[in-house]
Amino acid sequence: MNARGTIVKAVAVIVALLLVAPSVSTVSTAQSQSVFRVGWGGTSLDTFNPFTTYAQISTWITLDIYSRLVRVSSNYSTYIPDLAASWEVIGGDTVRFHLVTNATFHDGVPVTASDVEYSFHLASEPWSSRAANVKIVESIRVIDNYTIDFTVSSIPLFFALAASNIPIVPKHIWSNISDPSTYSGYPPIGSGPLRLTEYKEGQYVVLEPYNRFYYPWYLPRVDRIIVKFYPDVTSAANALIAGDIDAVGPYIPMAMRNVLVNNPGFKVFTSPGTTYFYIAFNVDPNGTGNPTLKDLNVRRALAYATNVTYVCDTAWHGYSKPIASVLPTSNIYYNPNLKPYEFNLNRAAEILDQAGYKLGPNGVRASSNGVPLSYTILVPSKFPEAVNAAQVIANWWKQIGVNVEIKTMDTGSMSAIIWNNVNGVVRLGHDIDIWDWIVSPNDVSQFDVFATGRTLTGVSDSGYSNPEYDSLYEKIYNASSMDEIKNIAWMLQEILYNDLPYIPLCEIEAVQAHSVKFTGFDYGWPGGPFGGDDWRTFLNATPVATTTAQGGNSDYLVIGVAAGVIAVVAIVVLINRFRR
Repeated sequence: MNARGTIVKAVAVIVALLLVAPSVSTVSTAQSQSVFRVGWGGTSLDTFNPFTTYAQISTWITLDIYSRLVRVSSNYSTYIPDLAASWEVIGGDTVRFHLVTNATFHDGVPVTASDVEYSFHLASEPWSSRAANVKIVESIRVIDNYTIDFTVSSIPLFFALAASNIPIVPKHIWSNISDPSTYSGYPPIGSGPLRLTEYKEGQYVVLEPYNRFYYPWYLPRVDRIIVKFYPDVTSAANALIAGDIDAVGPYIPMAMRNVLVNNPGFKVFTSPGTTYFYIAFNVDPNGTGNPTLKDLNVRRALAYATNVTYVCDTAWHGYSKPIASVLPTSNIYYNPNLKPYEFNLNRAAEILDQAGYKLGPNGVRASSNGVPLSYTILVPSKFPEAVNAAQVIANWWKQIGVNVEIKTMDTGSMSAIIWNNVNGVVRLGHDIDIWDWIVSPNDVSQFDVFATGRTLTGVSDSGYSNPEYDSLYEKIYNASSMDEIKNIAWMLQEILYNDLPYIPLCEIEAVQAHSVKFTGFDYGWPGGPFGGDDWRTFLNATPVATTTAQGGNSDYLVIGVAAGVIAVVAIVVLINRFRR
């Protein structure tokens, strides 16, 4: 072989090496698993049973495990296909759904209209937390395996409350459960794009793609999603800073916001709020709390003795706003005419004086029959801002002769005290609690919480009962237009505002944070992508090239440059030899 041929072969080999190097990096990245980890510091997961859960995290985790007939858009005004590929309105009161024909549950069994019908049957049971969502359903008729009719009293409410909210469960599993009301729902078998592969109680759940999902373009962009549970939002935020998780929900502690903002490794943002905190009074006619709270005069005095604006500015460090309704301002039925009670300690004391609650030598007022205005406030320990709010409020109430003891505890212990179940009979067993609600922007089922008898389902922590309210509330399910729904909703809010079973406190701005290693989130979604309402968060989480990955590619670049230098040297040597 001559020298020129040697040069050509040498260059060819070196070029081949240069071309191979980048491809090794691509294969390595493709074969590595991507994991998205979310920390949750809110109320803990209570059950996987979608018909009995009241915890937002339980609903959020199963949003993509169970299919719905339709899904709601980010503005909560339009609906997109899910299990129902299409639908039409027949005769003005019937909606006909045409289901996809290739849906299967995670155990491989096909999904049919019978599963849909059975799921709505479970949702309508008296023990179901979804019962209020399906009150508008008058009848269901299965046409064939993939066609089903719903005759309803209100089509707008049917889509808002039922079609987009009722999870579709497998009839072949649930129909064999002797008592679905006590079934834990574990393991949850649905037909959604995610399936649960691992669960450690009180610690974490693992979700992975269900590759047989009927809309493959919805499958997640990561290989695994891990949701970790933390005792409070502070612990979750610290885990984010430590790199143990990639995002925090339902919000970050306001006191830690600046720490995260000043760290380039995190994206901090604010989304429209759906969460608010409130004070609940035990007014249950059969409750065992302090009976003086059943007196509207006492509750009104306590309302005047609560500076809601100050609480929001201080306890939540200015990242909340005062509200006076049982709906957050992001809800389309929110009544903006309601304002918090004026803070006036003199007026509060005057109300108690006129109602006959005399101040005793110990500085505590008592009723005419000697029952002291002495109360215990239960507060979830995982919400430090709520604990601070309780302490501030207790100091004001003390100034009008009301004694307060604050007890902080986990939410499970709170629930056991509030919904005191003795031999199957539930009676509210506390005095007062401070807790939070998360309400979706198009949800009117929140009004069901305040209807008579809702302590039996573990919803109402006030035990409020008012026939006028109940009668008006029933009319909302026959509303024929959005305007009619709105008018009724505004009146319901006014009744609750005047009767004061609750004092709404502060709507929390959805201040959240995630690692810049991930993108793909909708910051405009009400409640934020990590607030427990956005069904797309786990599906859209997209890994960004991290520093480590970039470093790996740089290594190949260095190798390539070095190989190039060697090639040049080799060619020069060979040419010199050829010339010689």
